[in-house]
Amino acid sequence: MRQWTRPQLDRERQEFFETRVSGRPEIWDTLKVVIGLLAEGEIQNAQVILDASAVTVPTGDLMNGAYDEVGNFYQMPEYIISDPNNVLPGSQENIVKGESASDATDEDEVERRREEKGKGVLKTGDVIRVKARLSDRGGPDIVISIGKDQNIRVLVRRIQEEVNITGKGKVKIAYLGKILKDGETLHAQGWREGHVVNALVFQ
Repeated sequence: MRQWTRPQLDRERQEFFETRVSGRPEIWDTLKVVIGLLAEGEIQNAQVILDASAVTVPTGDLMNGAYDEVGNFYQMPEYIISDPNNVLPGSQENIVKGESASDATDEDEVERRREEKGKGVLKTGDVIRVKARLSDRGGPDIVISIGKDQNIRVLVRRIQEEVNITGKGKVKIAYLGKILKDGETLHAQGWREGHVVNALVFQ
């Protein structure tokens, strides 16, 4: 029976999602995020993302596959979804969710410094108003202003500040059933001005 080290397992999981040629890329990205959440025991949050992306799991078990809204089938090997029993102790690499915690923190800090340095410099034409609908509460949508060249990470931070999401609270941005990438801009991911984005709030 094959034995895995943690780095090997994480690397093969990453390669699996990067080499899919069937189905829709945004659905594979969604499943990648969902598997990461399930590994942390965040079942409810994983279901929120599946629902927002219109992904169904008919048997309730990802090992039996999932379907997108147009009927494409997404099958994943067992070792992609959960750790095999024979994983050897080794360094932890959080690749399943796409980036390590330290990488995310470093990028967030760089973006924050860049944003702070550029405060007051943005021209009117460089600013976009984004209407966001929060998943954890009723009430009116909120409107956030950011620079058109600023990425999703900035939008998330502004939303957290606007509605006072602190501590372990996390926010993921979804648009047209797709979880948007934190390091890219809205426009780069197909968003059109005036359209509402979904802010999926995880506590």
